[in-house]
Amino acid sequence: MSIVDKTVGTAVQGLNTLASTVFGSKGQRTQAITIERPRAEVERFWHDPEQLSRVLGTVGEVRPRGSDGYTWVLHADPDVEWETTLSTDADGLRFSTADDPDGPHIRLTFAEAPADRGTEVTALVAAPAPGILTDAAVFKVLYRARALLQTGEIPTLQPQPAARDADR
Repeated sequence: MSIVDKTVGTAVQGLNTLASTVFGSKGQRTQAITIERPRAEVERFWHDPEQLSRVLGTVGEVRPRGSDGYTWVLHADPDVEWETTLSTDADGLRFSTADDPDGPHIRLTFAEAPADRGTEVTALVAAPAPGILTDAAVFKVLYRARALLQTGEIPTLQPQPAARDADR
């Protein structure tokens, strides 16, 4: 094996490692954020489809379906509807397709943040439409949830006054 082959092999291994770190396994995306609220309040928030729709914003909406079911409508062309069931355990909760527990899912884990700074929320997303729920979109949802839980409102740029007279 030549030095070139070894170098190329090492580079390919490095790229594979980088890709699995960046993209996760099976297209999963992971993001985390600290929310300065008690764990119980943060967990309750994620059970409310109205609040979920608010933090999804233009990405989608969530509608209740039965006692522990949710219909997620992810806005794409065309829209993607995803029927999920909510299950909880000691670490957090999971929205998953009822007939395929290993398939698309959203897993949220909750842990006490260090120094009594609230709750650490980690989202692991393997969505049915990975082009919609990208890393940036998952972070945006967590960011908006934190803002809503901590301040009672979601930051927005609309409608912002332009500080101009109306006749201009």
